[in-house]
Amino acid sequence: MQNANAIDGSKIRTGESNAIDCIQAKDHSTGRTEIASCLRVAEVAQVRVAAAESSIQTAYLSVNDKVELDVKYADELGYTFSEALGVAPVKIETNYPDVLSIVMPRDVNGTYGAHQRFVLQARSHGTALVRLHINHPSRKSDFIMVSVGARMYPRDVVIHSGMDAHGPGQWLSTNEKVMHVNQITGEAHARGEGIAEVIFKGPNLKLRTTVNVLKVNQIVVDAPAEILTNVAAPPDGYKFSVKLSDSAGHSTESSVNQINAPFDCKVEPSFVGFVEPWSDRAVKKSYCVFHPYSPAQLLPVKSNPKDGILHISVRANLKEDSMVTGSAHALFVKGFYIKEPGMLNLTPSCNHSVIIIGGNTGIT
Repeated sequence: MQNANAIDGSKIRTGESNAIDCIQAKDHSTGRTEIASCLRVAEVAQVRVAAAESSIQTAYLSVNDKVELDVKYADELGYTFSEALGVAPVKIETNYPDVLSIVMPRDVNGTYGAHQRFVLQARSHGTALVRLHINHPSRKSDFIMVSVGARMYPRDVVIHSGMDAHGPGQWLSTNEKVMHVNQITGEAHARGEGIAEVIFKGPNLKLRTTVNVLKVNQIVVDAPAEILTNVAAPPDGYKFSVKLSDSAGHSTESSVNQINAPFDCKVEPSFVGFVEPWSDRAVKKSYCVFHPYSPAQLLPVKSNPKDGILHISVRANLKEDSMVTGSAHALFVKGFYIKEPGMLNLTPSCNHSVIIIGGNTGIT
């Protein structure tokens, strides 16, 4: 038959679709002829998605992580082809492109249809559905669900006595000098200052998180000895000293970046002025510098109208960990100012004038 399968040397040339032929082989030593193999010819009717090691329908990724998947061509019944390489262009799409992006490698001609492999990259937390299909009358599609973000699975685990509680997987650290992780249990121990990634790899699962090991875990703030006021305040502000130390109480001033202070400063109540961090590179000391608002700028507050004083608090927080904090309190005496202070023209017939005082009115 013209459209039947034919043997061409070491290759088999297929004919029309839906044909089944068997290959006979002759044993030269015995002269026996037997059926060696049967061949069924079918058309590509659908595609399937699979990981490199096994078929999957669900994948778990962390943000910015990638997974490489294979495209398997199959016939109408779902039987996959072994050598159908790029016989039909595959369309791959997702319902949430902001959660998951699809990367299709280009071939030498700049097209996408000749490849059997594609990459999924997680963009943000969420769940997205990926659909694969080809242009075929059967309109069959394959799907894979991708969950982006750390997940614990299975839930409500029941473990029988004597069984190993650890599932298949491995814990890793990208920097053992900073963080050591037990490969089986995932127990982590900090070894030095720096940043490391902790990774868990399992079947169809890869999660990671960033760990920042800090040398500083204590902040002590001391208030200046003088009384704080907004009248004739120092041009450079009031300096609240900030001391950084580790868990043993040793100072870490020499190890911090003296160009940019490693902490933020805040003053309460905020209406009295503003505060900024500053590091003195010459003497290797750090400060929260308080700049009070002038009496004319100071908004009315609920304080004692007779003495015009209140207590303020200056707090320093470590930028890399806001839980590491320290504060100091100080007495703040509000000043006063004279509204419209002009020339006073007093004469024998008019020897008195009205002076309007603002700010702290509890003066004598």
